Amino acid sequence: MRRSPSRTGGTPIEEAPLWVLLIFAAILWLVTFPALVGFLWGFGVWRGSKLPVALAALGVAVLVVTGLATRKPWRRPAPTDLHDDRPFFARFSTWLWTTILFPNVLFGVLVLGHEVEELSYEGALLIGAIVSAVQATLSALDRWKRRRQGRPDAPTE
Repeated sequence: MRRSPSRTGGTPIEEAPLWVLLIFAAILWLVTFPALVGFLWGFGVWRGSKLPVALAALGVAVLVVTGLATRKPWRRPAPTDLHDDRPFFARFSTWLWTTILFPNVLFGVLVLGHEVEELSYEGALLIGAIVSAVQATLSALDRWKRRRQGRPDAPTE
């Protein structure tokens, strides 16, 4: 059964054509590759060999896209919903991206661009923490502003 596009005009991932899924996998690879480089350098196992890491990043990207595209149809829960009907894979992959990969993207880009031993993993994580704190502060201010206007959980347009 074909669902209507979301209110933003998008197509659900499980109904997307193959070329869209390939573009999505390529975009995820562009994020995953530097993230894995940063993650490996942070643990001291980065040796400068880019091909195995690029292939591993491609595997992760294809796995995530395939996993999301083959799950039962789901919709992102509204901010006021207490129950999350998304499949476990959709919830787990979101956690994987936000807690493991995204914080390491910045450092991976620095490692790929500089290739020197003087880089500080702690410094890159501190920059990531500052960016996260700024985003959290802006989100809290936006929520506070919406509550003052009488729209407690209305998304911003």
